[in-house]
Amino acid sequence: MTKSLEELGFKAMKRLARVMCADRGEIPMRRFHEFLKTLGTTHGAVVSNRMLRRVDAVADRFIVRPREWFPFHAGTSEHGDVSTPGHARLVPNPRRERGYGGPPTGATRPISFHRTMPGYAPTPVVAMPELARTHRVAGIAVKNEQERLGLPSFKLLGSSWALHERVKAVAGLSPDALIAFPDLSRIARGLGPPTLCTASDGNHGRAVAALAEALGCGCVVLLPADSAASRIDSIKGHGATVELVDGSYDDAVAAARATARARGHWYCPDTVGAEASDEDRRFASDVMTGYGTLFEEFFEQILRPPDLLFVQAGVGGLSAAAAASLRRVSATAKVVVVEPEGSNAIALSFGSGAPVSVPDTQTVMGCLRCQSASLVAWPILLAGVDAAMVVTDDEAAAAVRQLARRGVIAGASGAAGLAGALVASADGMLRARLGITPHSQVAVVNTEGATDPASYAAILAG
Repeated sequence: MTKSLEELGFKAMKRLARVMCADRGEIPMRRFHEFLKTLGTTHGAVVSNRMLRRVDAVADRFIVRPREWFPFHAGTSEHGDVSTPGHARLVPNPRRERGYGGPPTGATRPISFHRTMPGYAPTPVVAMPELARTHRVAGIAVKNEQERLGLPSFKLLGSSWALHERVKAVAGLSPDALIAFPDLSRIARGLGPPTLCTASDGNHGRAVAALAEALGCGCVVLLPADSAASRIDSIKGHGATVELVDGSYDDAVAAARATARARGHWYCPDTVGAEASDEDRRFASDVMTGYGTLFEEFFEQILRPPDLLFVQAGVGGLSAAAAASLRRVSATAKVVVVEPEGSNAIALSFGSGAPVSVPDTQTVMGCLRCQSASLVAWPILLAGVDAAMVVTDDEAAAAVRQLARRGVIAGASGAAGLAGALVASADGMLRARLGITPHSQVAVVNTEGATDPASYAAILAG
């Protein structure tokens, strides 16, 4: 007599739990399904695809696994086989606050200041209809930041607004005051002018250097010693002094903070740790707020909030700005942080419920090669982001080539958000977990142009 899976349910799941625990939770979902089908055959049960989906939905109640691990099988798509042993492909954020509407906003909007900067214009949005069709979603919109205010990334939005706020405070102006950029230059010169100091893995450092050049300030940027030569040269091209640190990005951040204190420079961080002063925290928080201009433009350009926003993360400043901006206009749209495999501090932090650091790991996504989340970004990420996922170097490279076919120039870091969207939409399990359907409108950001020309050329040749 044929039985239903429900009749076998608890027995099957307990047996499955023993199998998966013995395998330390790292059994792919396809083996999970094969096991159930074999069990069904043994007991004369009918195990349909519908049943398998129902079992997937309740599996977590019975299976004990490491908190940072989530059981997604290797997806296959144009990106090839996906295998991320020891890492989570997707980690949900169980602490996401459903009523979260973003952090409080000030009386002055950063976009009002940015509009006073020479050369300001909203960056374009590029539709990817062919990719949307092949990945079974209604649309994919790319906010293209390959050129912003004369630089090949969005970063100047953050550093310029943060310096606007710092100058305003030092000059004793009203917190609600708006200083037009020409006036900011005049006021900054009257303050010394100061020397700006920061750490970077490339784009933030160049933005601070360009800002210092425009304002008539000095600038010192500390970089990891193995940074791409093109990134070092581009920072020097704005008249900044570059100092190389033998160590990781986090080591460069610590060195920049110490250097600024020792030499009396203005420290201009885009990330902070537990040791940061209140002034450091304010500057890094203002950097994130400045990034909000990008998303204010984006959501106006696409006319409605997206159903899913995939945004890449290094220290989490941009992704926190994305979550804050989207939560002000939608409580239901999903925000997914995308990180490089190995530099997945945010994913692991979601799994543990507190900030976690990771070792320095080489990746073609050099601007995302960070070891920890910024502590001013973390509360916003925890409240407003739905999940974090990792992508491989090959997946990022494939996304670079897809963007190039549409005339979009993107470095591997810039293409990481699209890589996450393509991997997720091509994988049945990830689609189900994230609620991706043929009606979903997907949004991503290309955060940089070819900031490392040699790497970009190699990716296109591949």
